[in-house]
Amino acid sequence: MRVLSLLLIASLYPDVSLNGVKIVTRQVTGSFSDTRIEYLTSNRLRSEWQTHLGDRSGPTMASIVQRGNTNRVYVLDLQAHQYVTYETDSQGSAMGVRPRPVTYSDGILQIWIDTVDTGERQGMFGHTARHIITHEKRVATPGACSRSSESKTDGWYIDESVMPEWRWPKKSNGGGVVVATLVAFGDSRCQDKVDRMDIHRAGVDPGFPLKMTTTMTSEVPDPDGNKRTISSTWGSEVTELQEGPLDPSLFEVPTDFHRVEALKDWYAPAPRHQLTGWEWFREKLEEIFR
Repeated sequence: MRVLSLLLIASLYPDVSLNGVKIVTRQVTGSFSDTRIEYLTSNRLRSEWQTHLGDRSGPTMASIVQRGNTNRVYVLDLQAHQYVTYETDSQGSAMGVRPRPVTYSDGILQIWIDTVDTGERQGMFGHTARHIITHEKRVATPGACSRSSESKTDGWYIDESVMPEWRWPKKSNGGGVVVATLVAFGDSRCQDKVDRMDIHRAGVDPGFPLKMTTTMTSEVPDPDGNKRTISSTWGSEVTELQEGPLDPSLFEVPTDFHRVEALKDWYAPAPRHQLTGWEWFREKLEEIFR
Protein backbone atom coordinates (compact mmCIF):
# COMPACT_ATOMS: atom_id res chain seq x y z
CA MET A 1 0.00 0.00 0.00
CA ARG A 2 2.83 2.40 0.89
CA VAL A 3 4.56 1.70 -2.44
CA LEU A 4 1.28 2.36 -4.29
CA SER A 5 0.90 5.70 -2.50
CA LEU A 6 4.43 6.75 -3.44
CA LEU A 7 3.81 5.84 -7.07
CA LEU A 8 0.57 7.85 -7.04
CA ILE A 9 2.33 10.91 -5.59
CA ALA A 10 5.10 10.61 -8.19
CA SER A 11 2.58 10.47 -11.03
CA LEU A 12 0.65 13.49 -9.74
CA TYR A 13 3.72 15.64 -9.00
CA PRO A 14 6.53 14.62 -11.37
CA ASP A 15 9.81 16.53 -11.20
CA VAL A 16 8.64 18.80 -8.39
CA SER A 17 12.17 20.27 -8.30
CA LEU A 18 15.58 19.80 -9.82
CA ASN A 19 18.79 20.09 -7.84
CA GLY A 20 21.02 22.80 -9.21
CA VAL A 21 22.48 26.26 -8.73
CA LYS A 22 21.36 29.84 -9.41
CA ILE A 23 24.07 32.40 -10.18
CA VAL A 24 23.60 36.15 -10.73
CA THR A 25 26.60 37.88 -12.33
CA ARG A 26 27.16 41.53 -13.19
CA GLN A 27 29.71 42.33 -15.89
CA VAL A 28 30.93 45.82 -16.79
CA THR A 29 33.10 47.31 -19.53
CA GLY A 30 33.09 51.11 -19.69
CA SER A 31 29.48 52.26 -20.12
CA PHE A 32 28.36 48.78 -21.18
CA SER A 33 26.95 46.53 -18.47
CA ASP A 34 25.21 43.19 -18.48
CA THR A 35 23.52 41.39 -15.58
CA ARG A 36 23.05 37.68 -16.22
CA ILE A 37 21.03 35.17 -14.20
CA GLU A 38 21.89 31.53 -14.76
CA TYR A 39 20.10 28.39 -13.56
CA LEU A 40 22.07 25.18 -14.02
CA THR A 41 21.37 21.50 -13.40
CA SER A 42 23.11 18.29 -14.49
CA ASN A 43 21.55 18.57 -17.97
CA ARG A 44 19.78 21.94 -18.21
CA LEU A 45 20.75 25.62 -18.50
CA ARG A 46 18.66 28.77 -18.39
CA SER A 47 20.32 32.16 -18.86
CA GLU A 48 18.54 35.53 -18.54
CA TRP A 49 20.05 38.94 -19.33
CA GLN A 50 19.33 42.57 -20.15
CA THR A 51 22.11 44.63 -21.69
CA HIS A 52 22.58 48.31 -20.83
CA LEU A 53 24.63 50.83 -22.83
CA GLY A 54 24.59 54.32 -21.34
CA ASP A 55 20.95 55.28 -20.85
CA ARG A 56 19.71 52.66 -23.30
CA SER A 57 18.57 49.15 -22.41
CA GLY A 58 17.91 46.14 -24.58
CA PRO A 59 14.97 43.75 -24.17
CA THR A 60 14.98 41.18 -21.38
CA MET A 61 16.15 37.96 -23.01
CA ALA A 62 16.51 34.33 -21.97
CA SER A 63 18.01 31.20 -23.44
CA ILE A 64 17.29 27.60 -22.50
CA VAL A 65 19.50 24.64 -23.34
CA GLN A 66 18.10 21.14 -22.85
CA ARG A 67 21.12 18.84 -23.00
CA GLY A 68 21.08 15.27 -24.31
CA ASN A 69 22.57 13.28 -27.18
CA THR A 70 21.71 16.46 -29.07
CA ASN A 71 20.98 19.85 -27.53
CA ARG A 72 17.71 21.71 -28.00
CA VAL A 73 18.27 25.48 -27.68
CA TYR A 74 15.57 28.13 -27.22
CA VAL A 75 16.17 31.90 -27.28
CA LEU A 76 13.27 33.90 -25.81
CA ASP A 77 12.27 37.56 -25.88
CA LEU A 78 10.56 37.77 -22.49
CA GLN A 79 8.84 41.07 -23.32
CA ALA A 80 7.46 40.14 -26.75
CA HIS A 81 6.62 36.55 -25.65
CA GLN A 82 8.38 35.17 -28.73
CA TYR A 83 11.12 32.59 -29.20
CA VAL A 84 13.34 30.93 -31.78
CA THR A 85 14.70 27.41 -31.47
CA TYR A 86 17.32 25.20 -33.06
CA GLU A 87 19.15 21.95 -32.41
CA THR A 88 22.89 21.40 -32.00
CA ASP A 89 25.17 18.45 -31.56
CA SER A 90 27.02 17.84 -28.30
CA GLN A 91 29.77 20.30 -29.39
CA GLY A 92 27.29 23.13 -30.06
CA SER A 93 27.33 22.94 -33.88
CA ALA A 94 24.00 23.28 -35.66
CA MET A 95 22.52 20.01 -36.89
CA GLY A 96 22.64 19.58 -40.67
CA VAL A 97 24.95 22.58 -41.15
CA ARG A 98 28.45 22.01 -42.45
CA PRO A 99 31.06 23.80 -40.34
CA ARG A 100 33.06 26.40 -42.21
CA PRO A 101 36.57 25.21 -42.98
CA VAL A 102 39.22 26.78 -40.79
CA THR A 103 41.88 28.76 -42.63
CA TYR A 104 45.00 29.48 -40.61
CA SER A 105 47.21 32.52 -40.93
CA ASP A 106 50.95 32.29 -41.55
CA GLY A 107 51.77 33.15 -37.94
CA ILE A 108 51.29 31.80 -34.44
CA LEU A 109 49.86 33.45 -31.34
CA GLN A 110 52.08 32.43 -28.43
CA ILE A 111 50.39 32.69 -25.03
CA TRP A 112 51.98 32.44 -21.60
CA ILE A 113 49.59 32.20 -18.63
CA ASP A 114 50.94 32.37 -15.07
CA THR A 115 48.42 31.90 -12.23
CA VAL A 116 49.54 32.65 -8.67
CA ASP A 117 47.65 31.97 -5.42
CA THR A 118 48.36 34.90 -3.07
CA GLY A 119 47.41 32.83 -0.01
CA GLU A 120 44.60 35.21 0.95
CA ARG A 121 41.22 33.65 1.78
CA GLN A 122 37.72 35.09 2.13
CA GLY A 123 34.31 33.60 2.92
CA MET A 124 31.86 34.14 0.06
CA PHE A 125 28.40 32.56 -0.31
CA GLY A 126 29.25 29.79 2.15
CA HIS A 127 32.49 28.88 0.36
CA THR A 128 36.14 29.70 0.96
CA ALA A 129 37.38 31.86 -1.90
CA ARG A 130 41.05 32.05 -2.93
CA HIS A 131 42.69 35.30 -4.09
CA ILE A 132 44.46 34.56 -7.35
CA ILE A 133 46.41 36.81 -9.72
CA THR A 134 46.79 35.78 -13.36
CA HIS A 135 49.29 37.34 -15.76
CA GLU A 136 48.87 36.61 -19.45
CA LYS A 137 51.29 37.56 -22.21
CA ARG A 138 50.44 37.15 -25.89
CA VAL A 139 53.08 37.42 -28.60
CA ALA A 140 52.01 37.39 -32.25
CA THR A 141 54.72 36.05 -34.54
CA PRO A 142 55.22 37.52 -38.06
CA GLY A 143 52.29 36.60 -40.29
CA ALA A 144 49.82 36.33 -37.40
CA CYS A 145 46.53 38.21 -37.51
CA SER A 146 46.26 38.77 -33.75
CA ARG A 147 47.92 41.56 -31.79
CA SER A 148 50.47 41.12 -29.06
CA SER A 149 49.13 42.07 -25.63
CA GLU A 150 49.56 41.69 -21.90
CA SER A 151 46.87 41.40 -19.24
CA LYS A 152 46.48 41.02 -15.51
CA THR A 153 43.42 39.47 -13.84
CA ASP A 154 42.84 39.99 -10.12
CA GLY A 155 40.17 37.59 -8.88
CA TRP A 156 38.56 35.53 -6.13
CA TYR A 157 37.75 31.90 -6.94
CA ILE A 158 36.03 28.91 -5.33
CA ASP A 159 36.14 25.21 -6.18
CA GLU A 160 34.57 24.52 -9.58
CA SER A 161 32.44 21.69 -8.12
CA VAL A 162 29.76 24.31 -7.35
CA MET A 163 28.91 24.03 -11.08
CA PRO A 164 27.57 20.95 -12.93
CA GLU A 165 30.41 18.87 -14.33
CA TRP A 166 29.58 19.73 -17.94
CA ARG A 167 30.33 23.40 -17.14
CA TRP A 168 33.75 22.75 -15.64
CA PRO A 169 36.55 24.35 -17.67
CA LYS A 170 38.19 22.01 -20.14
CA LYS A 171 41.66 20.88 -19.15
CA SER A 172 42.95 20.83 -22.71
CA ASN A 173 45.84 23.00 -23.77
CA GLY A 174 43.55 25.54 -25.41
CA GLY A 175 40.95 25.79 -22.62
CA GLY A 176 40.41 28.76 -20.40
CA VAL A 177 41.70 31.54 -22.67
CA VAL A 178 39.46 34.44 -21.69
CA VAL A 179 40.50 37.40 -23.82
CA ALA A 180 39.09 37.35 -27.35
CA THR A 181 41.56 37.17 -30.23
CA LEU A 182 41.21 40.35 -32.28
CA VAL A 183 42.78 40.70 -35.72
CA ALA A 184 44.72 43.69 -36.95
CA PHE A 185 42.93 46.81 -38.19
CA GLY A 186 42.16 46.92 -41.90
CA ASP A 187 44.26 43.89 -42.74
CA SER A 188 42.57 42.21 -45.69
CA ARG A 189 44.97 39.25 -45.60
CA CYS A 190 43.36 38.21 -42.31
CA GLN A 191 39.82 37.99 -43.65
CA ASP A 192 38.24 34.76 -42.32
CA LYS A 193 41.57 33.51 -40.94
CA VAL A 194 42.57 32.47 -37.44
CA ASP A 195 45.94 32.04 -35.76
CA ARG A 196 47.27 28.80 -34.37
CA MET A 197 47.81 29.15 -30.64
CA ASP A 198 50.81 27.89 -28.69
CA ILE A 199 49.77 28.01 -25.01
CA HIS A 200 52.02 27.62 -21.99
CA ARG A 201 50.54 27.44 -18.47
CA ALA A 202 52.13 27.71 -15.06
CA GLY A 203 50.72 27.93 -11.54
CA VAL A 204 47.48 26.84 -9.91
CA ASP A 205 44.10 25.93 -11.38
CA PRO A 206 41.90 28.93 -10.40
CA GLY A 207 38.45 27.29 -10.25
CA PHE A 208 35.14 29.17 -10.55
CA PRO A 209 35.44 33.00 -10.45
CA LEU A 210 33.23 34.96 -8.04
CA LYS A 211 34.87 38.34 -8.62
CA MET A 212 37.56 39.45 -11.04
CA THR A 213 38.93 42.50 -12.81
CA THR A 214 41.06 42.28 -15.97
CA THR A 215 43.24 45.02 -17.43
CA MET A 216 44.77 44.51 -20.88
CA THR A 217 47.28 46.62 -22.79
CA SER A 218 48.15 46.21 -26.45
CA GLU A 219 49.70 48.11 -29.34
CA VAL A 220 47.42 49.28 -32.15
CA PRO A 221 48.53 50.89 -35.44
CA ASP A 222 47.03 54.31 -36.24
CA PRO A 223 46.10 55.43 -39.80
CA ASP A 224 49.68 56.66 -40.33
CA GLY A 225 51.12 53.26 -39.47
CA ASN A 226 52.51 54.33 -36.11
CA LYS A 227 51.80 52.16 -33.10
CA ARG A 228 50.06 53.42 -29.99
CA THR A 229 49.40 51.62 -26.73
CA ILE A 230 45.81 51.24 -25.58
CA SER A 231 44.51 49.90 -22.29
CA SER A 232 41.10 48.48 -21.43
CA THR A 233 39.57 47.17 -18.20
CA TRP A 234 36.54 45.01 -17.60
CA GLY A 235 35.22 43.06 -14.67
CA SER A 236 32.59 40.69 -13.36
CA GLU A 237 31.17 39.89 -9.95
CA VAL A 238 28.77 37.22 -8.71
CA THR A 239 26.13 39.05 -6.66
CA GLU A 240 24.03 35.99 -5.78
CA LEU A 241 24.78 32.26 -5.57
CA GLN A 242 22.16 29.78 -4.35
CA GLU A 243 22.49 25.99 -4.34
CA GLY A 244 19.45 23.73 -4.04
CA PRO A 245 16.17 22.81 -5.75
CA LEU A 246 15.06 24.63 -8.91
CA ASP A 247 11.62 24.80 -10.53
CA PRO A 248 11.57 22.54 -13.66
CA SER A 249 9.37 25.09 -15.46
CA LEU A 250 12.42 27.37 -15.70
CA PHE A 251 13.74 25.06 -18.43
CA GLU A 252 10.57 24.98 -20.54
CA VAL A 253 9.11 27.56 -22.95
CA PRO A 254 5.93 29.11 -21.42
CA THR A 255 2.73 28.09 -23.15
CA ASP A 256 1.79 31.69 -24.02
CA PHE A 257 4.98 32.23 -26.06
CA HIS A 258 4.85 31.73 -29.84
CA ARG A 259 7.63 30.62 -32.15
CA VAL A 260 9.01 32.99 -34.82
CA GLU A 261 11.73 32.74 -37.45
CA ALA A 262 13.70 35.66 -35.99
CA LEU A 263 13.47 37.86 -32.91
CA LYS A 264 12.77 41.46 -33.95
CA ASP A 265 14.52 43.26 -31.09
CA TRP A 266 17.64 41.15 -30.82
CA TYR A 267 20.73 40.42 -32.87
CA ALA A 268 20.20 36.74 -33.70
CA PRO A 269 23.34 34.57 -33.74
CA ALA A 270 24.12 31.95 -36.29
CA PRO A 271 22.68 28.69 -34.94
CA ARG A 272 26.09 27.20 -34.26
CA HIS A 273 25.95 28.06 -30.57
CA GLN A 274 23.99 29.87 -27.91
CA LEU A 275 25.01 33.42 -27.00
CA THR A 276 24.49 35.23 -23.74
CA GLY A 277 24.46 39.01 -23.74
CA TRP A 278 28.10 39.13 -22.68
CA GLU A 279 29.22 36.70 -25.41
CA TRP A 280 27.28 38.78 -27.94
CA PHE A 281 29.23 41.84 -26.78
CA ARG A 282 32.54 40.02 -27.16
CA GLU A 283 31.66 39.09 -30.74
CA LYS A 284 30.63 42.68 -31.48
CA LEU A 285 34.01 43.83 -30.13
CA GLU A 286 35.72 41.49 -32.56
CA GLU A 287 33.69 43.00 -35.41
CA ILE A 288 34.63 46.55 -34.32
CA PHE A 289 38.36 45.82 -34.19
CA ARG A 290 38.45 43.63 -37.28
